[in-house]
Amino acid sequence: MHVPPKKQTTDVVVIGCGAGGGVIAKELGDAGLSVVVLEAGRRYDPNTDYQTNGVDFEVRGKTVFAPPDDRRDRYTLPLGNWFALSRVKGVGGSTLHYLAISPRMHESDFRVRSEDGVADDWPISYQDLEPYYTRVEYELGVSGPDGAQANPFEPPRSKPYPTAPHTFNCASVRVQQGAQRLGLHMVREPLAIPTKPWNGRPACIGASTCNVGCSISAKSSIDVTYVPKALATGRVEFRTGCMAREITVGSDGKARSVIYFDVARQEQEITARAIVVAGNAVETPRLLLLSTSSRFPHGLANSSGLVGKYFTEHLGVFTYGRFSERLDPWRGTPSGGLIQDYYATDAHNDFARGWSIVVTNSAHWPLSVAQRVPGWGAQHKARTKQLFAHFTGVCSIGEQLPDLRNHVKLDPIVKDNLDVPVPHLVNRTHANDQAMIKAISVRLQELLEAAGAIEIWGNEHIPGHSAHYLGTCRMGTNPATSVVDPWCRTHDVSNLFIGDGSVFVTCGAVNPALTISALATRTAEGIAAAFRRGEL
Repeated sequence: MHVPPKKQTTDVVVIGCGAGGGVIAKELGDAGLSVVVLEAGRRYDPNTDYQTNGVDFEVRGKTVFAPPDDRRDRYTLPLGNWFALSRVKGVGGSTLHYLAISPRMHESDFRVRSEDGVADDWPISYQDLEPYYTRVEYELGVSGPDGAQANPFEPPRSKPYPTAPHTFNCASVRVQQGAQRLGLHMVREPLAIPTKPWNGRPACIGASTCNVGCSISAKSSIDVTYVPKALATGRVEFRTGCMAREITVGSDGKARSVIYFDVARQEQEITARAIVVAGNAVETPRLLLLSTSSRFPHGLANSSGLVGKYFTEHLGVFTYGRFSERLDPWRGTPSGGLIQDYYATDAHNDFARGWSIVVTNSAHWPLSVAQRVPGWGAQHKARTKQLFAHFTGVCSIGEQLPDLRNHVKLDPIVKDNLDVPVPHLVNRTHANDQAMIKAISVRLQELLEAAGAIEIWGNEHIPGHSAHYLGTCRMGTNPATSVVDPWCRTHDVSNLFIGDGSVFVTCGAVNPALTISALATRTAEGIAAAFRRGEL
């Protein structure tokens, strides 16, 4: 029997609860607005869901954030292409799984066209965003190096880091020695993992299980930082297991409601005075393209035709080195150092822009190492013993230039288990990207050689493996060439906002979570001001 949709209303609906949506919900709750957050995944309990203190934690860890088969992401790719889409559905989004690396974008990242003659400038500057970076860092308790230990390439800061940097473990010290031999500057990377108790949460204990869940809530994922404060306002409601299907538009041209499937897969509808889409750079354009009407036949807020276009990810090259001495790379945090000497455009290169290097010490435990080794039997055991505790990795966060040919669209045939068209992803490397990848491979090899590695392998670009997806609803001042304005309000629909990484104009060469949260803080401020002015 058909059950008619349940009618509901609120001031603001936020779709998605990650680094953007969770922040916006809390900020709007603080501003006195009623907010309903629709999250496709569930809420995790660090005390019971993250079994990282058990002997089988490596087995459990690989599945803790995996949704049931009937809730898994589905997507298609061009024939012959490969792209490893990675995200987490749940309250907290991909911050549940991330390594909490939290550097700021550089000043030049906001003016790439002006400085390097490629891509486009952002309509805002680093200085516009700096106060919001600071607010987020102090909410999360970001640890980082100041003074003599500071990163010489870091943009100017109005305040020091809230907590002191983590120390280097043995593996990172070895890589740092190699960096110094090459004249490079390796510092501790900023981490949203406090080194002292912060906002009621304990300091990090160095268990290195950040990507499979922090059972003591030391890692500053959105679910243990912004979400409790959002709930404490008494104005924010989180609805889990709720997948948005369509945003409807009223006769006045404004976004009117969200139609969604609830946890029981029943269709529901909620109306709001403002709607914020914060799925990610894949799910946000998917939802807008699904939301067609006579006014928006090609997708909501898509008069420019750019919804889903300029799909960008960071260029991740992953290289590993084995050392003769024991390094115990799992001690401490899963990442262990940042190098930004190659960040800026170098006139000697045959490409524009650059990359960061991060030391990767994650998943170096016994079972994880054994699973990396092919084969079985005596040779497998010998190779596992040779590698265990004796190797570490380095990877790049390279700046892929936005390209109109890279995009997210709706697959015309394939649908998910809710009978909704799945996203079709196109992300290919082009000339500038390919030249950068070659240079990155050379530099990563040099770094591990200088560090004393006796064996090096990998050194390949893995499409999608960065897990940093950006740029499909880009920001700008011209409605013909962008989807949202500098406050992340869509040009076409005055009460519709985007609150995730899809608004990025360029991707820089740093992990994007901190920038997404800083932009979200600024966007929430703009929404609250619009409510006060009576515009929403």
